[in-house]
Amino acid sequence: MSKLQVSIVKCKSYQPQELAEKIGEALRLIGGIEKFIRPGSKVLVKPNLLMAASPDAAITTHPEFVRQVLRLLKGINCKIYLGDGPSVFGSQMENILKVYEETGIRKVAEEETVELVTFDKRYMEGYFPLAQYVKECDYILNLPKFKTHEYMILTGAVKNLFGLIPGTFKLECHKNFHQPERFAEMLLDVYAAVKPALSIVDGITGMEGNGPATSGTKRDFALILAGQDAIAIDSVLARIMNIKPDFIYTIKEARKRGIGNIDLNNIEIKGEDLSSCVFKDFKLPETSLKQSIIRNLPGPVANILKKLLTFHPRIDSDVCRLCEACVKNCPQKTMTNKDGKIVIDYSQCISCFCCREVCPHKAIGIKKSLLARMLGK
Repeated sequence: MSKLQVSIVKCKSYQPQELAEKIGEALRLIGGIEKFIRPGSKVLVKPNLLMAASPDAAITTHPEFVRQVLRLLKGINCKIYLGDGPSVFGSQMENILKVYEETGIRKVAEEETVELVTFDKRYMEGYFPLAQYVKECDYILNLPKFKTHEYMILTGAVKNLFGLIPGTFKLECHKNFHQPERFAEMLLDVYAAVKPALSIVDGITGMEGNGPATSGTKRDFALILAGQDAIAIDSVLARIMNIKPDFIYTIKEARKRGIGNIDLNNIEIKGEDLSSCVFKDFKLPETSLKQSIIRNLPGPVANILKKLLTFHPRIDSDVCRLCEACVKNCPQKTMTNKDGKIVIDYSQCISCFCCREVCPHKAIGIKKSLLARMLGK
């Protein structure tokens, strides 16, 4: 049985010529784009467009990265649809269009004459809806951004597919699957339903620390990864983060299900040597402390520590501009504007950190329990 392949190519900038060369190389190393996408087919291209942020913030897949992938698809005469269901969890179309504008994606779509779509139509896949384009297109081409994630530790190839769940049901997912382990189960269900044909990771600039949004720290990784198996790609990203793959909740769940390729010994790395791409000083989210401590403990002990090791959002009123993005996007509706200040009802907070994810002003910090403060030193 042949090993699954993941390519790693170093790329230092978003300059068009270098990008075209390096993305092309990443795909050639694993057999070329036509190995995964049939010429003349319909393809939904799904970048990570978390919020209305400048490409330079490293929060979203860079528009020039997207452009070069679109050109590859145009080169094999594909009918292309480009879109995402970003973290404006509501159904207000003007917010989604603002995301497309600020991230530079609308401009790229216009210049490349590619159809930019919104996920206003959906169908049910088991217990969750998916954008209708998933069913109507022949292939899904996944373009994640390499970032940390306070809730899931990594935003990579698997997590990026969450954006294919349209509208307010994202809030329902956070509400119904509010433990990280259960949220990972849901993400694996989405991955199994979507079955992306190919994932190409924008890891040229990415994010470490308290990602995936404004609280994270931008970092230059100068990497592009590509492959068919999103779980294998995320396993390689975990190694680049200097952690074991099953430290990531989705990868741990994939191991339980026996899907994807998790064992790095069974993944054929093409291009750069993986050991030369590891960032030994990589900064994980502060919230990953809980996973670090309880992951190898017996169940009863782990359950006790889960209750003692807590992390909650905390509003910095001096920075907050009362835009109320957090209030609108709290799955539990625990946040309110009270007398000109955002107040959190911690008795109902599930620590999903959706509020931090959507805050455009970096006005939400982390409130840690005493044990978390002691062990985090």
